[in-house]
Amino acid sequence: MEIYQLRAFVAVARVGHVTRAAEQLHLTQSAVSKQLKALEEELGGPLFDRTTTGMAPSAIGRRLLPLAQRTLEAAGELATAARQLQGQLTGTLRLGTIVDPASIRLGELLSEMQQHCPQVDVRLAHGISGTVLQQLKAGEIDACFFLGEVDDAEVSAIALGVESYAVVLPPAWAPRVMGQDWAALAALPWIGTVRGSSQTVIMERLLRQQGLSRQTVAEADQESSMLDLVQAGVGLCLARERRVQDLLATGRLVAWDGERIACPLSLLMRAEDAARPLQAALRERVFSVWPSAVQA
Repeated sequence: MEIYQLRAFVAVARVGHVTRAAEQLHLTQSAVSKQLKALEEELGGPLFDRTTTGMAPSAIGRRLLPLAQRTLEAAGELATAARQLQGQLTGTLRLGTIVDPASIRLGELLSEMQQHCPQVDVRLAHGISGTVLQQLKAGEIDACFFLGEVDDAEVSAIALGVESYAVVLPPAWAPRVMGQDWAALAALPWIGTVRGSSQTVIMERLLRQQGLSRQTVAEADQESSMLDLVQAGVGLCLARERRVQDLLATGRLVAWDGERIACPLSLLMRAEDAARPLQAALRERVFSVWPSAVQA
């Protein structure tokens, strides 16, 4: 059964004459007659009765006409949807995420992608800055968020903003820490993070510049775990000020009165892939969510 046969059936039923139906369909009368005959053979009975004024649907035709009309409407909707999808971006975007969703505006970004690129599926891979960067360079993900300095010709970066890090400690330690320098802090117990994390990279660089080393008594791979250990009095740690605002305000933690360390937050993609459709769509949506972002 062909769509053009159904069109001929519906057209003849509407106007009651093969000739006028052929004119509407921009076909010859013989072509319409052949289409009707082929459809009748397939359906197993005559679709029309001949009358003195033309043609009227038979008992079979009257029963099948509404089904034929719905089939044509559905075919039209299918064709319209297909045309609308032509040119729309499709595929799967693999996005590496870090820290908490609010800090990287993940919800807003995914909402933008869903609204403007509805045929793109976004798959998230959560990790730390070092691991998601490795995954990016290995081709395991298409883009990732990253905390830290980026100096790699293979990577294209969009600078999103700057996070401020502070040393945080148990309130009871304040008398031992306030007013002290890095040398005094380095002598105290620390909560460390896994290699590749932004905190580890920052601390290693800073201590190396100071010619110092620190004593790490515990290691955690999540900010929340680190902060729990600090509150428990196990040690001090480096933490994003954004992340510890509530803990500082309620007195559960204290921030060292020394320097704050700026750490850039970026979205990275491989330089060779930056112009590809999925990455280009992501970049456009990132600039919508982060209006002050800058292509580095």
